[in-house]
Amino acid sequence: MTGVQRLLETGLILCGALAIFLLTALLTHSPADPGWSQTGHTQDIENAAGAIGAWFADILLFALGIMAYSMPFVVAGFGYVMFHRPRQLLSLDYLSLGLRLIGILLFLAGTTGLATLNLAEVEYYSAGGLVGDVITGAMLPYFSLVGTTLILLTFVLTGITLVTGLSWFVLIDRIGAYTIATITWFYMTIKGWFSGLDSESKTKKSPSKTKQKQITSAKSNAEDAFDDHSDTDTDGRNANPSIWARMGSGIAGLFFLGKSKAGRAERSEATDDVDDWDELPLGREPMQSEPDDLPSISTRTEPEIDEDTLWEDLDDDDLPFTPDQPSKTKPAVAKPKQFAKKPATLSAEGRPEWVSELPSIGLLDRANRTSNPISQEELDQVSRTVESVLKDFGVDVQVAGVQPGPVVTRFELDLAPGVKVSKISNLSKDIARSLSAIAVRVVEVIPGKSYVGLELPNKNREIVRLSEVLESESFAKSGSPLSMVLGKDIAGKPVTVDLAKMPHLLVAGTTGSGKSVGINVMILSMLYKSQPEDVRMIMIDPKMLELSVYDGIPHLLTEVVTDMKDAANALRWCVGEMERRYKLMSALGVRNLKGYNQKVAEAAESGEPLKDPIWKPGDSMDEFPPELEKLPYIVVVVDELADMMMIVGKKVEELIARIAQKARAAGIHLILATQRPSVDVITGLIKANIPTRISFQVSSKIDSRTILDQSGAEHLLGQGDMLYMPPGSGVPVRIHGAFVDDHEVHAVVGDWKARGRPNYIEEILSGDQGEEGLLPGESGDPDGESDPLYDEAVAFVTETRRVSVSSVQRKFRIGYNRAARIVEQMEHSGVVSAAGHNGAREVIAPKPPRDL
Repeated sequence: MTGVQRLLETGLILCGALAIFLLTALLTHSPADPGWSQTGHTQDIENAAGAIGAWFADILLFALGIMAYSMPFVVAGFGYVMFHRPRQLLSLDYLSLGLRLIGILLFLAGTTGLATLNLAEVEYYSAGGLVGDVITGAMLPYFSLVGTTLILLTFVLTGITLVTGLSWFVLIDRIGAYTIATITWFYMTIKGWFSGLDSESKTKKSPSKTKQKQITSAKSNAEDAFDDHSDTDTDGRNANPSIWARMGSGIAGLFFLGKSKAGRAERSEATDDVDDWDELPLGREPMQSEPDDLPSISTRTEPEIDEDTLWEDLDDDDLPFTPDQPSKTKPAVAKPKQFAKKPATLSAEGRPEWVSELPSIGLLDRANRTSNPISQEELDQVSRTVESVLKDFGVDVQVAGVQPGPVVTRFELDLAPGVKVSKISNLSKDIARSLSAIAVRVVEVIPGKSYVGLELPNKNREIVRLSEVLESESFAKSGSPLSMVLGKDIAGKPVTVDLAKMPHLLVAGTTGSGKSVGINVMILSMLYKSQPEDVRMIMIDPKMLELSVYDGIPHLLTEVVTDMKDAANALRWCVGEMERRYKLMSALGVRNLKGYNQKVAEAAESGEPLKDPIWKPGDSMDEFPPELEKLPYIVVVVDELADMMMIVGKKVEELIARIAQKARAAGIHLILATQRPSVDVITGLIKANIPTRISFQVSSKIDSRTILDQSGAEHLLGQGDMLYMPPGSGVPVRIHGAFVDDHEVHAVVGDWKARGRPNYIEEILSGDQGEEGLLPGESGDPDGESDPLYDEAVAFVTETRRVSVSSVQRKFRIGYNRAARIVEQMEHSGVVSAAGHNGAREVIAPKPPRDL
């Protein structure tokens, strides 16, 4: 139990005890007890709460009259709010708090005044207490009884609205809807009763026809009563219901009729404000009044998701419109939360084909704008404070401009002639102390301006949601399949980057700085921008927690790698794939992967597809070289580089450096993340080949200089606050990273899993990379008999009487290529037979005799 939870529980206990104490004192109050308004009695105190309780009861009854009995419930309610909703108490701004206090005062004034005017005295106290007597005494001479009553009622209604946020217009609409529904129900009940009497009189004449008419009549009545609610049961079971059955069905449909009209009106207003159909929550049907160019629900390929689970973390006030409640007439069957699995279709070559549409934005949480923007008066006040603080330290500056952002506000300082920028940089901690700020960052150079930037954290920090950044214009216009969103800049504008132009990314930050959330945002951005045929991924997750959630999506080339020895094999495979792609591009005369894919597509459209120029007859069982196909981009994501280098060793650094040096044109890109930005992890060889870096909050200046080659990352605020170093620029850009929750990641991953199965390449982890990337101890000699393990492999096969490439590979812990060459040489030597139609082989050589 944390300290905050202890305080909250203590406060709840104190409020509950105080409420019980006040309620006991008020209920057992005796006019003879001594209190605030009278003294001098010597008999025993009759109040169950004692002398203190009698004193408090006397004060409350004298001041508020009959409204004093509501005070214990107010105290208990405050304890409940403080314990169950502490975040709402902390997030209250001065405006909302002031409005609620004004509402409480208006409510008390109105109720006490009305009690004084309309109720008799309580014992010898006025029904409205001293407050009600003063208010009515001041208003009656000027407004008379009717005017005073009207004004006091206005006070009560206004106070309730200010305190609770209740809308009286919505309440009136609901009452009207329920009234109309009740009248309609009575009308349909009476109509059904008379139709039932007529049907009973005609049953003996034509039973079959009468029964059919009753069924038709029941269906039409249900359609008229419940207004296009297709879920209402109108089958043959209700063909001849009794009056009590009709009454039950009418009560069941009463709630729907009241809500259907109001719900349709709210939905129509909400959909007018939505520009994209994907912004609507899943499971909604399009309105009849919407244009025909919008896609229908029946043609969309989105998975079926439970709306209650999708929106369970949001309040109704946080949504762009009120979500529909599920129909109560649906079968009450408990269904686990799952995505609708679509049968995976295979192409002619045996590869899975995926749905062409991308996931819906509705899978992500909507932004909740609860914090109020900073007013101009507050900005002017802070500007004057900054000028006076710097003047106290002997620096003469003027605030030339202010840029308020979602997390921090930048003040542009115009320095006096002769003032050096380094003087302000050295005073950053003193400025933070004087302004009572967590940290202050000094931006020495602002591109395009002659000012110095001073970034101060806002009082109310705004959460940047991934959904609002993905819906931005910059991400929509970005045509690259490797487009990624990072968050919002200092001015609140969405930031979208292209991994293909970086071409590799290095991310660093301490634990809890938002590094893993940032990696998830980058991955989800590519999942919202590209199909599996455009981008494939290799994910290396030493923690086995952060990236394992993506296991099973069709973008993966292999399972999420958690063993660091397999991670070394995956990097070796990337090196071999890079070399193979360079040979293909060199043979076709193109310079990069985009030109290669374009040339392959043009040849396929012309009807003359290109053949593989580097194919050799021994490479496969095909008689002719295969056709060239589109090559996807490959993104390698490493969540913890330090752990991988610690386990595997120096070889990983060489592989990473080799990929970073050459893999850009081949379409292979790296995203490396580490929480230990030291020089033994982020070496000079890696930094030289990865110019694009992102630094979250770090602990010291040394770590900031290691990742960014300059200080500043130690002054970040954490929780997604980052410095982004673009390629070809030495000036970092401050960005407030987008936030994505775990359930949002699971929703998007589940959506992609429902669209198709992944096509894993087993050679990535087994080490089948050819001679360019052989595992340690492997030989590149094509002659299998010269392999030092050949004799041992023959002895193993003849002893076990079973042969397969995988068994030899597992037994001697070698790569697939080497094991396959050994088995083929056994076939040429007559040890084993040729592979059958199912790939099985038989051992021909006799079993060696055992030594006696």
